[in-house]
Amino acid sequence: MKTAIYGIGNILMGDDGIGPAVVRYLSSNYTLPPDTTLEDLGTPSLDLPAYLAGYDRVIVIDAVALDAPPGTVHVFSRDEITSVPTGIRVSPHEPTINDALIVLDFAGHRTTRSRAGGCGAGDAGGRDGAVAAGGGGGGAAANVVLAQLSHARLMVSSAHPAAHALG
Repeated sequence: MKTAIYGIGNILMGDDGIGPAVVRYLSSNYTLPPDTTLEDLGTPSLDLPAYLAGYDRVIVIDAVALDAPPGTVHVFSRDEITSVPTGIRVSPHEPTINDALIVLDFAGHRTTRSRAGGCGAGDAGGRDGAVAAGGGGGGAAANVVLAQLSHARLMVSSAHPAAHALG
C-alpha cells in the first residue's frame, strides 16, 4: 500500500510552516517504510492533485484555523475534508486539500485513506511558534503522523535509537 506524507505551509510565515517542520523532524529522526513518500510541498498550487494521485493513503500536515489554543492538533478524516463545500478561491493555497481530493475523485484516482493533520496556528511562543521541530505543535503533529502510520500497521523505526533511548 503506497503512502504519502506531505507537509504544507510557508516556512517564512511562522506557524504556517508547521507542515514543513514536521517533515524535517520526521526525516531527521525516523526511517519510514518502503512505499512511503515524505515530502515538504511548501505552498502547492494547481499541482496539488498530482501529488496526491497514485497513493492509497495520504497524510497532509498543515496549519488550520481551529477554535482551540495554538499548537492544538486535530486529525480530519477524508469524509470531513470533502464535506466542506468548495467555493471561489483567491489565495496562495489554491486548490485546497478538499478541492484536490474532489478533482481526484472526478478523475477516477480516489485515495482510499486520506487524513489531514491540522495544527492550530497562532502565537505558540518564540519566533517560530509551533513550527519548532519536535517542539510545540510540531512534536504533537509528528506524534499524530507516527500514530496514523502505526494504526495502519506500517513499521517506523528511529533513525537514532540510542538518542531516543536516552530521552
